[in-house]
Amino acid sequence: MIDVGPFIDGEELSDGGGEQCDVLNPATGQVIARQSCCDDACVDRIVQSSALAFASDDWRSLAPAARGAILLRLADLVEQKADELAEIELEDVGKPIAQLRGGEIPLTAAIIRFYAGAADKLEGRVKTSEGGHFALTLYEPYGVVAGILPWNYPLVNAAMKVAPALAAGNTIVLKPSIETPLSTLAFARLVIEAGTPKGVVNVVVGSGSKAGNALVSHRAVGKISFTGSTEVGQHIQKLAAEQMKMVNLECGGKNAIVVFDDADLERAANAALISGFVNCGQLCVSCSRLLVQESIRDEFLALLKGKAGKLVVGDPRDEATLIGPMITRSQYETALGYLQTATSEGCQVLCGGGRLELPGPLAGGFWIEPTILGGVKPGMKVHDEEIFGPVLSTVTFRDEAEAVQISNAVEYGLSGSVWTANGQRALRMVRALDTGIVWVNTMLTGYPQIPVPPHKMSGTGVELGMEGLLAYCRRKSAMLGYDDGAPVGWGL
Repeated sequence: MIDVGPFIDGEELSDGGGEQCDVLNPATGQVIARQSCCDDACVDRIVQSSALAFASDDWRSLAPAARGAILLRLADLVEQKADELAEIELEDVGKPIAQLRGGEIPLTAAIIRFYAGAADKLEGRVKTSEGGHFALTLYEPYGVVAGILPWNYPLVNAAMKVAPALAAGNTIVLKPSIETPLSTLAFARLVIEAGTPKGVVNVVVGSGSKAGNALVSHRAVGKISFTGSTEVGQHIQKLAAEQMKMVNLECGGKNAIVVFDDADLERAANAALISGFVNCGQLCVSCSRLLVQESIRDEFLALLKGKAGKLVVGDPRDEATLIGPMITRSQYETALGYLQTATSEGCQVLCGGGRLELPGPLAGGFWIEPTILGGVKPGMKVHDEEIFGPVLSTVTFRDEAEAVQISNAVEYGLSGSVWTANGQRALRMVRALDTGIVWVNTMLTGYPQIPVPPHKMSGTGVELGMEGLLAYCRRKSAMLGYDDGAPVGWGL
């Protein structure tokens, strides 16, 4: 077991002044680390460090291309330290090794490289040159950004916030989830190794109700970027409103994958499985509602069940494992509660449906069987509410209009996926679905170039893409007079 604490000015503190909390391995349920959480004084010290770093010549004098060069070195380090980072995520988050090596660590490096290349691509505009004036718009950094991370993808989300924040010239204070702080602290050490000045990236550790609230409310924080639940996002938005701070929120999703009768059913079934069960269903943009056209319902669900039976759930260290454990005990219990609700609401359990008992060291882990529910209807909790577990709820529809109506019938609007061979229908569905991103005959592709702007209760703002870089910039206008005869006042 290791001891961890907050990270400030390139060093990890042994004491944050707050409570001591255990960090668990979700695959075994065993304690792997002890973290010293931040009290208010520690949060203040860390934010002030980032404010001083933002104002320092070491940071302010760096040209955008130089910031990009630092990020390129950071991306290289992520790849060089891939085995070390994978080991941390295995222990802390319980992710399958194949998912880490083949997906998350390469994606982390790709996000950083994307924004490294974008650092010197920010451009203002000349709006007009009438009346003896040039009118310009400029982009500039906010200053200190608070980056609040979720427990389900801590490493990827650290890169999603740090890379655009630094590319735009900000400094940033990260706050990982109290459940999964280890990879964020490792990432912060790599940031220093890449040559970033001390204080530019600091880390606060602790609970959201204590360290998180103190960070969001700090007067020196100018911008907040949060990824997590809708409930917590609403709370952060209210806190930030008291100081008129800009807030970027990526929150919950109850997304739909829509399969029409002319789709490639083999590929659509594979997409439905990965969208519902990747990361054990703990992914905001996963499509956990499967809408299937009535005419192919039986054929498609039979195909899906056959494929689901081949999914390997178990030891994250096994290269063959596709699905690991639930990441937190709390979410494990929540997902099991939804499975009980599904039964009481009259859903049919087509496969899975309960706890998964594994032998040996894994017996104490947070394991749930990948579950497919049939007979789900709008209005049911398992249809309307985000379960955030390995549960795929299937609904049938008659035609395109009903597919759109069911897809949009929830309060969230983060993502969607459409499977059809009809190009005109695909375009109509893209326009009709009230979500931030729609995948057509594909699933979970486009990162990091494509922005994901949440709709409805899924959040505000945008992440990824060039739009994600602009989200870390304030706009400023300037009027430049070039005519001595232009009016400047009363002329007294």
